[in-house]
Amino acid sequence: MSRRQEEISSSPDYHGCPMVAVAAELKDTAHPASTVARRHKQDLTDFFRAEAERAGVADPDTLAAQLTIVFDGASARSVVRAEPLGGLGLRAATALLDTAGVP
Repeated sequence: MSRRQEEISSSPDYHGCPMVAVAAELKDTAHPASTVARRHKQDLTDFFRAEAERAGVADPDTLAAQLTIVFDGASARSVVRAEPLGGLGLRAATALLDTAGVP
């Protein structure tokens, strides 16, 4: 998604998004840690939405959700495959931004 995510995924110490790991491990949406993870992911989506709105995107809610999915998917792929992203997340996000008309 971001260049920073690309860099981090290259580290042998990278274990993916801790918020996704918590939610996946607990499988209990009422657990306080799951609540924190959900709030963190909502904050990320809200950030993407605010940036999309600032860029004048017609449907900032959808773009924000899509970017969050790409971010989480890129993180999961890197961990599951035990390899760097190689630009996949960045290219996917760029395609979404281009389609949304973000310069």
